[in-house]
Amino acid sequence: MSKTSLTLEAISPLNGYSHDYGAVLVEELAGKALVSIAEPLGVKTKLRTAIKKALGAEWPSIGKSTTSKKGYHLLGVQSDMAFAFFDHPGGLADTVIKTSLKDNAYCTDQSDAWCMIKISGVGVYAALERICPLSLSVKDFEIGLVARTSMEHLGVVILKDAQDSFVLMGATSSADDLLHAVTVSVNNTQ
Repeated sequence: MSKTSLTLEAISPLNGYSHDYGAVLVEELAGKALVSIAEPLGVKTKLRTAIKKALGAEWPSIGKSTTSKKGYHLLGVQSDMAFAFFDHPGGLADTVIKTSLKDNAYCTDQSDAWCMIKISGVGVYAALERICPLSLSVKDFEIGLVARTSMEHLGVVILKDAQDSFVLMGATSSADDLLHAVTVSVNNTQ
């Protein structure tokens, strides 16, 4: 029997893609975790209290996000469920949340199932309006808003994380297709 050891190395869905198009910067967000937090029946108050105490954030309403000084963004994507979005170098991100919330929530690490693309810059609105059916204008889609939508027939969660900046989250299985849709749109607006 051979005593050779194998080392596995994680590869991000878009292999660290980053390109500056001038008016728009498109880059893969690696080192981020996405953990779903689902509320068990009958613990709504306990869960809200645990999240505030452990993560330092309020439970978000649907379509909104909350942030904490501890670096957590909670995304309100549906009733009784939110995503925790935070910096995490890799591996079992749900244990960070589970340990904090104890038995007050069902937590599932979704990080490997989603690719995350940040698109930012002064040309971001022109680029996204070509592929996103939502009005992302400054007056309609404020910083901190989050929505589920489709872009080029792909399911996407979109978060406005700063002025002229959005995070797009799509299925890892179609990461290349989402990146292609974004980059073609950016190129067509230059």
